[in-house]
Amino acid sequence: MKKLLYAALAVPVMFSISEAQILKVKKITVAEEVTEAETKGETKEVFEEDIKITRQIDIGEILSNLFPEINHIRKGGTANDIVIRGFGRDNINVLVDGARIYGACPNRMDPPIFHMSTPQIKEVQILEGPFDVSNQGSLAGTVNLVSKDPEAGFGGSVGFTGGSFSYMSGNLQVYGGNDKIKALFGFSRQYSKPYESGEGKKFTEYPTGKSAYKSDEKDHTAFDITNVWGKIAFTINPENELKIGYAYDNFEDVLYPYLMMDAVYDRTHRANIDYINRSLGVKVSAYWNTIEHDMQDRWRVSSIEWTDGTKSTRGYMMKTLAETETYGFKVEKEYKLDMVRIKTGIDGYLRNWTADNELMALDNSGMIPDVDIRNLGIFVKGDKKINNLIISAGLRYDNTKSEADKNSLGTANSGIYDQYYTNYDLSETDSYLSGNIIARYKIDKRSSVYLGFGHTVRVPDPAERYIALKKPDPSAMTPDDVPDWVGNPNLKPVKNNEIDAGFEFYKGVFGIKGNLFYSKLKDYIYLIKIKDNTGTLNAVSYQNIDAHIYGGDITLLGMLTDTVSLEVGAAYQKGKKDSGTYTDDDLAEIPPLKSRIAVKYDNDSFYGLVETIYAAKQEYIDEDLGEQVTKSYFVVNIKGGFNLGERVFVGGGIDNIFDKNYYTHLSYLRNPFMAGTKIPEPGRFYYVNFNWVF
Repeated sequence: MKKLLYAALAVPVMFSISEAQILKVKKITVAEEVTEAETKGETKEVFEEDIKITRQIDIGEILSNLFPEINHIRKGGTANDIVIRGFGRDNINVLVDGARIYGACPNRMDPPIFHMSTPQIKEVQILEGPFDVSNQGSLAGTVNLVSKDPEAGFGGSVGFTGGSFSYMSGNLQVYGGNDKIKALFGFSRQYSKPYESGEGKKFTEYPTGKSAYKSDEKDHTAFDITNVWGKIAFTINPENELKIGYAYDNFEDVLYPYLMMDAVYDRTHRANIDYINRSLGVKVSAYWNTIEHDMQDRWRVSSIEWTDGTKSTRGYMMKTLAETETYGFKVEKEYKLDMVRIKTGIDGYLRNWTADNELMALDNSGMIPDVDIRNLGIFVKGDKKINNLIISAGLRYDNTKSEADKNSLGTANSGIYDQYYTNYDLSETDSYLSGNIIARYKIDKRSSVYLGFGHTVRVPDPAERYIALKKPDPSAMTPDDVPDWVGNPNLKPVKNNEIDAGFEFYKGVFGIKGNLFYSKLKDYIYLIKIKDNTGTLNAVSYQNIDAHIYGGDITLLGMLTDTVSLEVGAAYQKGKKDSGTYTDDDLAEIPPLKSRIAVKYDNDSFYGLVETIYAAKQEYIDEDLGEQVTKSYFVVNIKGGFNLGERVFVGGGIDNIFDKNYYTHLSYLRNPFMAGTKIPEPGRFYYVNFNWVF
């Protein structure tokens, strides 16, 4: 094990003590050199953190704990969305096995990163900044969840995690086959009751008023999740391989106290096919996924009686049925031309999204009005090494059509666009270029510095352009309490022009690396409150503004002894508006300074970790949107575990050991004009972890 830890500084790669526990995270620098391995469909490992012991509830929360520049949005016990460098939602691409996937909920109850469970994941690849021309719309970063492949022979693993608040998680994975055909099957279940905060309150006790949970529902199941997945790999010959994968996720009774409704169910089907011809350097991929989502207020006080005294006899007052479906393909070709390594490709996808809402007696069918987004793009990228200098560049062209069906609107919201906009079109085609250029200078075999510039474009998502939600009559709620929610069909695509600079330096058993970025945003999509054409009613909508976000992060790695290692990381970002109608020029939803320090002990048979996470007070807030100051916090986590032979691992840990009551800055409702609840992080959480590899 000691040799592996030293190797972590040589290549910066970390290894796990148990294959059953491996979850690899690769943070890819923008100027990473393309290797021969990458031309065979692999990605160069430039940073990897193996999670020996975690609660393994939610991959978004895991990434937030590992990387200071990644933060999570707490909505409940699971399904945490992520923000990278102050960018969230569709401003970052989240892929599953390279495939695009989108949640169905208009309020992102089911963010894309929620749609692959931790046991399925082989590795997480993170590319920060606008440097991904392989995928359309990677405005500020790309996160790719890569699933495990089957192996030859026969084997598998059994895993169990149990902890506080009746949390239980178990999984079974089995693989088998020979050199020609291999298969993998997996099954997992997760269940929990509502967690308690540091002040001893269940998270279901925080909503108040009509959003409060009924007295007999405060101990309702927090989530009940079933995942099934499989993959078959055919090795036709050493040069040709075919992989077929399928997964089904069933999420039931998922509570979101952060919002006004909860998910009764969320069901996902995912399928993908990959064909690789290594001799030709060709990879062909196709995928399909669909999500059905039902959210209601059936467990809330509002389901019984509305503010104006309206009674419900159907078990709910608010309900949204939503469905999204995505088809896509990609063809890539790699080759060398005059000592330049080049990859070219063509890809496309069709995204359809429909959501039908009932609010009291209002028929808001077409809340997301059967929107289609069709994209076709081509790209080329390559790099060339000139002595110690590596020049990398990429270029991409996209044509994207967005179209909503006005006929799908219900009786309540059928005239909502005409009410707030005089000139608009529900069909828009956008054509645009993206590209980047990066120079990396290698000081020695392990150390380097780099400078890069990237330009990317993101088309407005269906909610930003076309969402249509009519509020109740003002006699039921005043206009300021629940405004209408209407998209802006005239939105322009967002453009990001960004400069990144960074370094990696390694000496002996110590390493340090960091980067700075400055992002200039043109037509950034931002929330605004508008009046209707009569000047009487309010609505939440979106506008294009100019803005900028800047910041950086730094990481220190080192071996203190043969068995003790140290990791120190910190990140900071700040955002400002440059145009638009505002009195406060601070951008909303920008996380504050955050740091992580971890001391690890590993002697091959025992592993232990003490970890601290600190976030500073965030006082740079957008008061125009009602954003509030968030206090600083400091939490300590401890973990430990034993290898019992080569196949059994037993461990455990305590998160938030001092039972602190605290909130992350992103714990408030993403739409600050609507009612919602600020949700604290979990209090002290005990857990045990068992894995058996057979």
